[in-house]
Amino acid sequence: MKKKVGTMLDESLIYQAKKVAVSKKQPLSQLLEDALRMYLLSMDSKTRFGRKHVSQSTRGSMSISPSVLKTIMEEEGVYET
Repeated sequence: MKKKVGTMLDESLIYQAKKVAVSKKQPLSQLLEDALRMYLLSMDSKTRFGRKHVSQSTRGSMSISPSVLKTIMEEEGVYET
């Protein structure tokens, strides 16, 4: 299902987009939809692959003193799911 969207864009950007749409023989709306989809996919891959997991950034281990570990383990609810 498609929905109509209203937005403000720079005139020169619209002009360039229209030229590309004409050269590709497709509607401007299709060009904008494709561009937005590609942008969102690239952002998704950056957030998925750009961030390191804690285990990657700490190389699988974290330095913690035995007393701090004991304090954490004694906290209420540590073993509850």
